[in-house]
Amino acid sequence: MKGSIFSSLVSITSGLHRDNRQEKDFKYLLSDFKLNQKAKNAVFKVNFKKPLNAKKEYYQKLIFNETENTVASFVKEFPKNATTPENKYSYTILLNKFDKYLNDIAIYITKRGITADFNNDDNYIINYLKVSVIRLYAELQEQYGQFSVNTKFSIAEIAEKYFNDETFDISLIEKSTTKKVATKTTSKKKAKPKTSFGYKSNDTSTLLTVLKQINLKIDLLDNRTTGEQLHALLLAKDFSNTESQIYLQCETTQFSYLVTKLKPFFNGFNPTSIERSEKFVTKTGTLLKANNLHKNKVHNPKEKEEIDKIIQQLQ
Repeated sequence: MKGSIFSSLVSITSGLHRDNRQEKDFKYLLSDFKLNQKAKNAVFKVNFKKPLNAKKEYYQKLIFNETENTVASFVKEFPKNATTPENKYSYTILLNKFDKYLNDIAIYITKRGITADFNNDDNYIINYLKVSVIRLYAELQEQYGQFSVNTKFSIAEIAEKYFNDETFDISLIEKSTTKKVATKTTSKKKAKPKTSFGYKSNDTSTLLTVLKQINLKIDLLDNRTTGEQLHALLLAKDFSNTESQIYLQCETTQFSYLVTKLKPFFNGFNPTSIERSEKFVTKTGTLLKANNLHKNKVHNPKEKEEIDKIIQQLQ
């Protein structure tokens, strides 16, 4: 396989599925294999199931070596004498590269039917590749996020963004206990959790119309909450300073579907931020948790067609 292991393994024409070498061949390759040291500037490490045959071990070590080489290369990409515009440019180039890797892996997983059954060699290798690239994305954000002009994501959000994986085991990627973070050109306080949902459009009146129509169609809100109150909360610059509680009347499956449909129109409207806001109350009187929304996610809730039709007004 030629080129980056992150791209070559998931090539539809010449990817992992084309490698028909036998176990003895991989044992021979491993006999002279040199494993890299962990990158000195690494912040995270991957905790993954130990490979139990030569093929899995060979590819696991290939991916590990290239991952560590990539992390180590950050030091050259962001030299101490670089200007802020130069660092922003370097950050964008690397982010775009990792974005492509993640999208390519997601496409391959779908087309090849990759699952979490690690007894299968290809499943094990591609899942290790997936975790490694998520780690690279997280490493870049952690070490040089001050040069980003884009939204930053947690490890769980990266998995959900690229793989629609809402149950990703974040313990697979953890911060090293002896981390050495690259020297940054400017000091920056630890980022605080976002306290707004970040509506993207300036046309807020259409959003209000949509919320009112959905409320009428599926009894979204009970009589303690108005469409205007929900609208104001979604647009608030700091939802922690708002007093209104949003009392839901619809089924949780319907609200979970509505969150999924509205999510593209916001920078941060998702199950995690909804739980963090502590503003949404179910019809049983309990605060809505992210786990409630994940467990009740269905693709065909009641009134799906009507919800879709109303949401189209935001396009």
